[in-house]
Amino acid sequence: MKNLYNIDDWSDVSCYRLGEILLEAGKINLFHLSMVLDIQRFKRMPMGEILLAMNVLDKNDLKQALLVQEAIQRRCNNA
Repeated sequence: MKNLYNIDDWSDVSCYRLGEILLEAGKINLFHLSMVLDIQRFKRMPMGEILLAMNVLDKNDLKQALLVQEAIQRRCNNA
């Protein structure tokens, strides 16, 4: 399990999506991810908003996961 609040834990990761980051950090499980993906098929809402509405994730963890995603994406784009 990777620490969501330690960006160095993610140095070996290439091009993760938000759901993968949250799974890897132990903030959601496959059931949560499956539910969100089902909801997204019917409603055009960002994953983070759905997880917040479901009370599965708090705002701080979402913000941090988005920062991790941004750092990973920057690294992917520079590779």
